[in-house]
Amino acid sequence: MEGKNYDNILKVEAEDRDCSPGFSQICSYEIVTPNVPFQISEDGIISNTEPLQYVDGHNYILTVTAYDCGQRRADLDVLVTITVKEQCHPGWKDFQKRIEYEPFSGTKALLPKVYLETCGEEVSDITTTFTLETSHIGKGCDRDTYSSSSLLKLCGASQGSIDLLPAPGLGSEWTQNLPTDEGHEGDQVFSFDGRQTGVEIPEGVVPKNLTNQFTIATWMKHRETFGGDKETILCKSDKKELNRHHYSLYVHNCKLMFLLRHDGGDLETFRPAEFHWKIPQVCDKEWHHYAITVDFPEVNLYVDGIPYSPFLVTDDWPLHPSKFDTRLTLGACWQGGDQELSQYFRGELAGLLIHPGKTETRRVISCLHNCNESLEFHSFDETGPGSETKRTKREEKRDSLSPVHFNPDQTQLFLRGEFTPKNPDNEAYTLDKYTKVLQKVAYQNGRQFPTPGMRALKIHTEVNCFDDETCIEVPDVDAYVMVLHPEEPTINLSGTDHLARRVTELDQGVTPFRDLRIVSTIVRDVEEEEEEELQEGGATEVTPISHNLDACQITVDPPLESGKEELTVPKEDLARLRLEKSTATNGLVIKGVDTIANYEDILRKVIYRNSKAGDYFDRVLKLKCSEMNGRYESNEYAVELKVLHTLNVANPESHVKVAAVAQNVAQFVHAKHGVGESVVQPHQVPQVVASSQSANVVTSLVIVICVGFLIFMIVLGVYRIRAANRRNMDSEWDQAGEPRMEWDSSDLTITVNPMDVEYEGAESDSSDDDDDSAHDDSDSSDDDDEPPREGRDSQLEWDNSTLSF
Repeated sequence: MEGKNYDNILKVEAEDRDCSPGFSQICSYEIVTPNVPFQISEDGIISNTEPLQYVDGHNYILTVTAYDCGQRRADLDVLVTITVKEQCHPGWKDFQKRIEYEPFSGTKALLPKVYLETCGEEVSDITTTFTLETSHIGKGCDRDTYSSSSLLKLCGASQGSIDLLPAPGLGSEWTQNLPTDEGHEGDQVFSFDGRQTGVEIPEGVVPKNLTNQFTIATWMKHRETFGGDKETILCKSDKKELNRHHYSLYVHNCKLMFLLRHDGGDLETFRPAEFHWKIPQVCDKEWHHYAITVDFPEVNLYVDGIPYSPFLVTDDWPLHPSKFDTRLTLGACWQGGDQELSQYFRGELAGLLIHPGKTETRRVISCLHNCNESLEFHSFDETGPGSETKRTKREEKRDSLSPVHFNPDQTQLFLRGEFTPKNPDNEAYTLDKYTKVLQKVAYQNGRQFPTPGMRALKIHTEVNCFDDETCIEVPDVDAYVMVLHPEEPTINLSGTDHLARRVTELDQGVTPFRDLRIVSTIVRDVEEEEEEELQEGGATEVTPISHNLDACQITVDPPLESGKEELTVPKEDLARLRLEKSTATNGLVIKGVDTIANYEDILRKVIYRNSKAGDYFDRVLKLKCSEMNGRYESNEYAVELKVLHTLNVANPESHVKVAAVAQNVAQFVHAKHGVGESVVQPHQVPQVVASSQSANVVTSLVIVICVGFLIFMIVLGVYRIRAANRRNMDSEWDQAGEPRMEWDSSDLTITVNPMDVEYEGAESDSSDDDDDSAHDDSDSSDDDDEPPREGRDSQLEWDNSTLSF
């Protein structure tokens, strides 16, 4: 048996047939095999020198020899085989420590082949506890990361809830300065430091009067604190002058408290005002879901879906009517008399919502807390196939499994079995049947895109035996479930990216996303047998999938001009799909979980309206959608909207507008070239009447061509004027810099040849006709020094007879 030292494993004996008295006896034995954990005495007794381990060797083969008293060795050695018997270790056998889970694969058995080794001991009862560790995932386990209002919709709650801790973005700017957990793998978690982290909820988000029925719910993780100030989660108080709190949810000395003071009414009647709960969950540094339902004067608290009654309720007078406004704050309480925040909360919050005028049912509250990953167990029918024997209630009770229960999160499972002594004639519940039941325990994750990572699994077992003295102890099993990375979806938005619409159409409203298509795909690896069929596409395959979206945002560049432009969504469609809309100058956001098809449908109905479209030329609308609170985002789909300015003969104002545009363009060109302003008259722009969209396009092209031709003529004229000015300047410079020589013509006599005069008259007509063309040629010449002309000037001759030198 392994693990023990034995003084006498076996004894070997040798015989010597020598008849001499001194050499006929065996005096010693020897183990010839080297390096073995055995020894042999002079009497031939073999023992082990150290405890043997089964894993080191199942058996040992030893060569043993003997010597007589004359130290003569035996002619023949003997082989001795020693077999090591494995020691029985009680416990669970045949299981894997690493259990891989493929996303969206349903349930997976954790111990499909496990069995319990009892080493021959008869067990009377057994209790097994499965614990799945998920506290490091999100808010205690893998839950959907949608907003609280979206989760209410999935849980079948009525409309009207208000999310006070939404993800920062358009329409929820008050949370953008709060520290968050970063990343989108888990839920949106906000951290409060207890010193200066607190925000004001904008007016209009929550109604001033919550009525006598409302619900407040939140996720909270809080550590132990004693002797400090109140830590306010949510507080409504006077805005100035007074420090009165109208209602407040806060933590004080590890007790959860809710204050509710009524305004007006019978001021002489005490009413329940402050409710106290002392429960361990408030300060255990774990995530818990808290829901307070108010149906005044009844107030109930649910923690992780389990109801708790207040241990103390104090009464107070109603608040006197006041003319001062109130302020709703989160993470601290506003003191109107001191004009500052105080009573800061220290911990983490998520999913804080308030539902005015409605108390949520316990079913909805439990649904908000439900975890998407859990342990699963289904009872095992041991009657066997083909058995038609009718079982009595007593037999069913006897054969059924004893207490089986889960914790609220279904992350802990308790199984207990009680057995009777082994008896061939007894068909009662046995350890084998109990083992088969344990093989049915499974893990499941209902999220389509679960959070990847490791979940520790611990199995603790306690047994009792019929013989308490020899009862066994079963060691704990430490394993883990590895949730693999899901195949991330690629969300693609597509459609028409250019639209051209008339001013009148924009005034009535257009649908820029009417051709929108939303397609989500995943890329998965192709199996080896499929790879040959997809040689051209490589070793991957793109597969369309269906899932939800939780937000789509439309942004407009440049921002919308208030009073002139707007983006609208049909209210009846929003109400039908239970989606929310937030608007701002730079766009619009549609929020709420729903299918891709429904989002595609409502986005196609978004209307852009511009009552002053004549003042604009184009608009760019950008659309982006997301899933799982921004964990997966789509591409940015942009639509460029062109404004067609239609000219109308009967409406002179339209001519003036377009002409003014052309005039501005021309003035810009003149300013670039240093020339004064040039006025373009309205009649210079073509007058076109458009009766259809195609005619509008043609009209626009004609206007563009005409304006372009006008600009070309203006540029050409500017160029020619500048060239003429340059030649004049060069000529003046020549005259100033190089003065010409002049003759003294006092005694000068010029004789003209009559033949030259006739020649000059003959050519005068042609020179007059060609004067303009010659002038144009001279203007276009780049050479300022022209050669002397041959003509009538060259034919003049001087009479030198009267000249004296």
